[in-house]
Amino acid sequence: MKTFFHSTPTLVNLFTGMLVFFVFGQVTAQEFTSSTDGNWNVNATWNSVTSCGANQNISTGYPPITKSWGCLVAVSINHEVVFDGNAQGFGSGTFSKIELGSNGKLEFKGDLIINGGGSVPEIVLAEGSELVVTGRFDIDRKVNIVIPNNAKLTINELVIGDNQPTITVEEGGILEVLETTTLKNKATLNVYGDFETNAMNFTSGGTVNVGSENGQAVVNGDLFIQNGTLNLDGKGSILVEGQTSTGNSGSIGLKDSSSGRFTGDVTMGNGGSLLAQNSAEFTFGGNLSKRGGAMIVLKNFAKGIITKDVTMTNGTIDLSNNTELFVGGKLNASNGASIKGSNNAGYFICDYPNSTKEDTDFVSLKNNSFYGPGCFTLPVVWKSFTVSPVENKQNQLVWETSKENGSSHYEIERSIGGVQDFETIGEVAAAGWTNTGSRYTFQDRALKGVHGMVYYRIRQVDFTQSSAVSEVKSVKVVNQSPDLIQWTAYPNPSDGSNLQVKLSSGYVSGAVSARFSHATGSTSFEGEVGMGLDQWLQEMIQKASKGVCVLELVYEEQVYRIKILKV
Repeated sequence: MKTFFHSTPTLVNLFTGMLVFFVFGQVTAQEFTSSTDGNWNVNATWNSVTSCGANQNISTGYPPITKSWGCLVAVSINHEVVFDGNAQGFGSGTFSKIELGSNGKLEFKGDLIINGGGSVPEIVLAEGSELVVTGRFDIDRKVNIVIPNNAKLTINELVIGDNQPTITVEEGGILEVLETTTLKNKATLNVYGDFETNAMNFTSGGTVNVGSENGQAVVNGDLFIQNGTLNLDGKGSILVEGQTSTGNSGSIGLKDSSSGRFTGDVTMGNGGSLLAQNSAEFTFGGNLSKRGGAMIVLKNFAKGIITKDVTMTNGTIDLSNNTELFVGGKLNASNGASIKGSNNAGYFICDYPNSTKEDTDFVSLKNNSFYGPGCFTLPVVWKSFTVSPVENKQNQLVWETSKENGSSHYEIERSIGGVQDFETIGEVAAAGWTNTGSRYTFQDRALKGVHGMVYYRIRQVDFTQSSAVSEVKSVKVVNQSPDLIQWTAYPNPSDGSNLQVKLSSGYVSGAVSARFSHATGSTSFEGEVGMGLDQWLQEMIQKASKGVCVLELVYEEQVYRIKILKV
C-alpha cells in the first residue's frame, strides 16, 4: 500500500456529492498491483490494498478504467498485461496514477482515449518498461508522459490534444508511431532520445522540441506544421522523407549544432518561417516554394542547402554574419520578394544565368556579402536504400547513388532492438568520382541468435574523412532455430488451480500445437503462445487426475515435452 500526501494540513473537498477528507496530510487511496501476466479485466491478474473506508466506493476485482467518485485508484504493473478493446475516458474521475515497472508491459488492443474530468491521471514508465497502443492514443488532458532510457512507447496513431499534454522522450527512450502523429494547440513533444513516425501533422499549433546530445526525429512521410513550432537545438536532428509545409504560420527553428534534412519539396506560405543560427544546418532535397510573408533567416555561421529551385512570389530570405545558402538550381524572386545579405553572407546559385540577378530591386547586399554563381558539391546524391531478408536468415542491403564526388567508402552500421546503439558491421569501397549511377550491396550474415527489429544505416565517408549518414531502415528478424527454444511450465508441481507455459529462451512466431496427457485421457490445442494457451492449460490441470502429466508442444516440426506433477 502506498501513502499519498498533500501539502495542505487539512482540506475538505466536495467531489461529486462525496466528502473526501485529507487529515494531517494523508490521503486515502486504493492501489492495484499486477500479480501475473494476464488480461486487465481478469481478477486474478491483480492484488489490491486500500486505506479507504467501506463507504468510499472501493473498486473490486480489477482496476476501473474510469471512476466517477470515491476512493482514489493507483495501478502498478510489473508483468505483461493486456487490455482488450477501446479504453474511452481512461483515468477520468478519481483515477490518479498508472506506473509501469522495469519488467512491466501494458498493451491496449484498441484505442486509448484520455479525456473526461476529475483527477488528471499520472502515467509513469520505468527504465525497461513498454507501453503499446495498437489503435489511436488520444491525450486530451494535462498529462505528462516521460519515456526514460531503455523504455519504449509504440502507438499506431498518436493525437496530442490541446489541453496542455506533454510527452518527453529522454535519452535512450523510444517513441514509435506507426501511422500519423497529430499535435494540436498547446500540445508539446520533447525528443531527447529517438522518435519515429510515418507522418506528422500540426493541425492548430503545438510544439516539438528535438535536442540534447542524441535527440533525433524521423518522419517517414510528410510533415505539415500548420500554426505549430518545430525547434531543434544542441545536436538534435530531424529527417523528413516526404514533403514539408509550414502552412500559413508554422515555424522551424534550428540553433547550436542541430541539423534538419528535408528530403522532398518544401512549401512556405504567409507567416511561415525558418530560422537557422549558431552553426545549425539544413538541407532541402527538392524545390522550395515561398509565398505571402514567409521568411527564411540565417544567422551566425548557419548553413543551408536547397538542392533544386527556389521560387519566391513574396516573402524574405535574410542572411547575416558569415552564413551561406547554396542553391542547386535557380532562384527566382518576384512581386514583393526580398533577398537580403549582410556581414559576409553568401548566396551561391548554381544556375545563376536563369536566376534573379544581383542588380535587381529584389536583392539587397551589405558589408562584403555575395550573391552570384557558385555550385555546391554534395559528396553523394542518394537514389535509394533498401533492406530485405534473404535465405539462411540473412539481410540484404542495397543502396544506389546518382552521383559521387570524392567518396572514399561506405560503413554499414546496425542497431538491434532500437536506434540508439549503432555499431559498424562492415565496409564497402565507394566509386570515388562519378556522374553516373552506382549500385552497392552488403549481406548481413551475423544474425544468429538475433530476433526482433534490426535497424541499418549507411555512413558515407569521403577522402577528407568527413562523413554523413543515410536514412535508417528497419527489418524484423525471426530466429526460429529449434536448439534455441526452451519452455517452462509453472507452477510445477501444481495443485490444479493454475498452470501456464512460457518461453525461457528462444523466439516463437505463429501457432503452436499442444497436447496435454494424464492418466485418464489427453486433449489437444492449437493457437499462439499467450493467454489462450494458458487458459486452456488451466482448464486441463483442473480436470487432470493427480500424478504425472505430460505437456507436448509442437513448433516448426520440433517436439518439446514437459513433465508436470499435479498434487
